[in-house]
Amino acid sequence: MTERLYYTDATLCEFTARVIARQEDEHGLAVQLDRSAFYPTSGGQPHDRGKLNDVAVLDVWEGEDGEVWHQVERLPLSDEVRGEIDWKRRFDHMQQHSGQHLLSQAFVRLLDAPTISFHLGSQESHIDLGIPELSWEEAFQVEVEVNRVIWENRPVQIHVVDQDEIHMIPLRRPPKVSGKIRVVWVRDYEASACGGTHVGQTGAVGLLKLTRIERYKGGIRVGFVCGSRALRGYQRSLRGLQEVSASLSVHPDELGEAVKRLQDESKGTRRVLKEVQGELMALAAENLWEQTPVVDGVRRVVAHVEDSSFEQARGIAAQLSARPGTVALLAVSEAKGTRLVCQRNDDLPEQDAAAILRSAAEKLGGRGGGTPSQAQGGAPVKTPETILDALRSAVAE
Repeated sequence: MTERLYYTDATLCEFTARVIARQEDEHGLAVQLDRSAFYPTSGGQPHDRGKLNDVAVLDVWEGEDGEVWHQVERLPLSDEVRGEIDWKRRFDHMQQHSGQHLLSQAFVRLLDAPTISFHLGSQESHIDLGIPELSWEEAFQVEVEVNRVIWENRPVQIHVVDQDEIHMIPLRRPPKVSGKIRVVWVRDYEASACGGTHVGQTGAVGLLKLTRIERYKGGIRVGFVCGSRALRGYQRSLRGLQEVSASLSVHPDELGEAVKRLQDESKGTRRVLKEVQGELMALAAENLWEQTPVVDGVRRVVAHVEDSSFEQARGIAAQLSARPGTVALLAVSEAKGTRLVCQRNDDLPEQDAAAILRSAAEKLGGRGGGTPSQAQGGAPVKTPETILDALRSAVAE
């Protein structure tokens, strides 16, 4: 069994120990120490990193019998080792985990919303709440409550109590372990059975900021960041706001109104653009229709539409097929290949648009399908001349 130093001092980051076991398995090379301040992955909190002498510790986990294993780049040369925790990573985890305790308790106090699970991520952490919905207005009230407790700088104390004493402690949720139980206390606010690492005063959390709310498995998932993560997040957001406000030549406080104006202008521009595109498609359809002679009572319009999108080609085909006695077989060239569309007027039931298009696509090494009145398909990249030959051959069959 490994003596866990972080149980008595969560901020302990340097220690001496002795290697008592070595192994090599799916985790790689690993050592077990007689005592360790490295936190193994558990309870939603990731493991510590650091060094044993000059050897990097890459992963830490707990074995079946409670022993703590440390994955290392290579085995230490000596059995006597000096352990050093990556303090930046440890302190970040302490901020996030302590902030989570306060956040979970605030949700219980203000909204009677219990925390079902917790995950401490590398960029953002989250808790899952056992409630069906949550508004941002309610979430902001909880956020204000949490930061009030943080700034009051209340002591965070750790005690190990016997199982028969646990009923005397107002725990936020029942413990999942038995025997000796480690309890993390925030004075006059919150108590939880927890094996994770925590700050000594709530003020060390710095700041808690909620980042997202989403429905998840019948409940609500709430994302958050604390401490230095919250500062970095604010800096990123501020830089983004500054860049946008500079590009729009408005003060950050006026961005909302500026964006609304742009949206209104964009809607108007899209409406005008759609009208112009419709006029252009109608004009293109008119030109193609007039240039195509009637043969055996049918006007078979064939064209490779240049400098147009497939959506525009479909629009032109629709304009043409609305005219009596007309079949339209059009193609456009795109970077990845050739796209085809065929449509005919309802007064030509003997003209099968799907059959015509399949024939043209097969001649170009592609395929397609649809209904007797309209169809579409694709083929590899071909020259305009090759495409037109295939289209003309298909409508002539």
